Amino acid sequence: MSTATSNPVAANPAERFQAGLERLGRLREFTGPAEEFWTLFLETTTLLAGARCGILFRRTASDPVQRVCTWPPEPLVHPGLPAFLRAAPEVARVASQREAALAPLDGAGPGPLPYALAVRWDLPDQNAQLITVHHLEAALETQAAAALRHLRLVSDVPRLYQLRRQAAEAQVTLAHLAAVTDLVAQLNAHERFPALAMTLVNDLASRHQCTRVALGWRQGPYIRLQALSHTDRFERKMEAVRRLEQAMEEAMDQNDVVLWPAPENDPRITRDHAAYAAEQKTAHLCSVPLRLDGRVVGVLTLERASGPFNEEEQRLLLLTSELVVRRLAERYEADRWFGARWATAARRRLQRWLGPEHTWAKVAALAGTIGLAVLCFGGMDYRVEAPFQLRTEDVAVLTAPFAGYIAEVPREVGDVVQAGEPLLRLDTRDLLLEEAAALADLDRALREAEKARAREALADMRVAEAQARQARARLDLVRHRLALATLTSPFDGVVVEGDLKQHLGAPVKPGDPLFKIARTDRFYVECRVRETDIHEVQSQAPGQIAFLSRPKLKFPVRVERIEPVAQTHEGQNVFLVRCVPEGPVPDWWRPGMTGVAKIHVGRRSFLWILTHRTVDFLRMFFWI
Repeated sequence: MSTATSNPVAANPAERFQAGLERLGRLREFTGPAEEFWTLFLETTTLLAGARCGILFRRTASDPVQRVCTWPPEPLVHPGLPAFLRAAPEVARVASQREAALAPLDGAGPGPLPYALAVRWDLPDQNAQLITVHHLEAALETQAAAALRHLRLVSDVPRLYQLRRQAAEAQVTLAHLAAVTDLVAQLNAHERFPALAMTLVNDLASRHQCTRVALGWRQGPYIRLQALSHTDRFERKMEAVRRLEQAMEEAMDQNDVVLWPAPENDPRITRDHAAYAAEQKTAHLCSVPLRLDGRVVGVLTLERASGPFNEEEQRLLLLTSELVVRRLAERYEADRWFGARWATAARRRLQRWLGPEHTWAKVAALAGTIGLAVLCFGGMDYRVEAPFQLRTEDVAVLTAPFAGYIAEVPREVGDVVQAGEPLLRLDTRDLLLEEAAALADLDRALREAEKARAREALADMRVAEAQARQARARLDLVRHRLALATLTSPFDGVVVEGDLKQHLGAPVKPGDPLFKIARTDRFYVECRVRETDIHEVQSQAPGQIAFLSRPKLKFPVRVERIEPVAQTHEGQNVFLVRCVPEGPVPDWWRPGMTGVAKIHVGRRSFLWILTHRTVDFLRMFFWI
């Protein structure tokens, strides 16, 4: 057992499994960095699988599998390792698609074989996958499958680690919020800027174990020191103060957190911070800009000898600066003498408006000039508005072909019908009786003619043949009426008149109108344009129509013909303008539907659009 724990690579599979169980306990309680976790996780899973070595791969949606780390870190030397290293990336790719993969490395046989065993581990990040590939030197297929089951027992470990990390981060965030909230509460208790600034720097020095914390405030292009922690008074002309202000200005110019010593490959400039640290013999510096509405208004500089400022402390300092900067700015402006406050307010007002005097008059004059220029030189496409009614080219009236009675009405008003579709059936019982009688008369006359021919009675034969022709004519007439007993639609269209379902059994006379059918494939729009606008409308002009039933829908039309004679409609003269639709016609269009049409007549200026009717009225009124 001790051998397995001290050198698990050299142990047998059972001892490796036991060593993996011991490491699994540490792995389940691990809270360190992610890199150390995955290294320990690879070691644990390799030992649990009874393997001698393992490789951790990472795969993203856009990149192939990439090796992250290997266990053991020292390269092993054994005959099967090169084949395993060659096959590992492909086995990892297969496992990334199937969750797990088991591939023999040396053909197939009845005895133990080397295997590459791969398992995919799910992560909260859906765009990345981690796959471990383990080398089993010699195992039966059942043993390899058992090793795969052992690895599935630890499938929850990565997620537990992520949950512990998130819980720890949440606790840190809550602690930060509590600390900042307490600080804001302390600051709100002060009404003067010096007391508020001193409270801020003292609290930050205590919380972050700093030797000194300084607050600088922006005055024009420069930063002026306002407060030093645990220092009531300081000489502004001191060289140390001047260098500290220069370091603050360096952070202000870059609008970012500046650290000294600077991290590796950090692009930020730290020359003034380095000079201040060398003069004051300060080990670590951190300057945080105070931003108000995107503009840097101050800088906090923290000095510490115990250690550098980590990322967590930087985030806490940025959060603190965001929450206290507005309170600091309000108190700083309120504590300035009234002349400075008035000068600042005047400068802002001058920057906001166009000039120092008669601001509203200048704005009104400028707006009026711009409006007049737009009215005179700007324009838009002018359209003549007119009501319209939808009409169709052909309307067929179906009348009763003979006197009879209505037997069946399969269609009613509003139904869409196809050519040849039945609309009404008349009662044919009397016609059928007449057909039978005519057939009987025809048969009798034909037999009489045969008898007369047999007797060689020429006169009787002629009479019988005449009677047969008479019976045949009557039979043809009856059959013609039977064919006309069913009224059918002459073309594709819609029934616009003929509500006869309530008149079943009613008599009809020849020529009585029964149905009116309108075509639905030859619509046109009949617009009523006012006499005052007809001169603007030209043939082939484009336009649009909107129906009263569906005002949101607009359909393009084109002017086809303008009637030359005016008509009177609702007390005013109008001209009928015929327009045809462009494009396919919807199925819900019906003859007689109404709406509003707008016909394009060209571009006009805004001034003409607003005044042309008034100008025309004045010309008629004053005869000019």
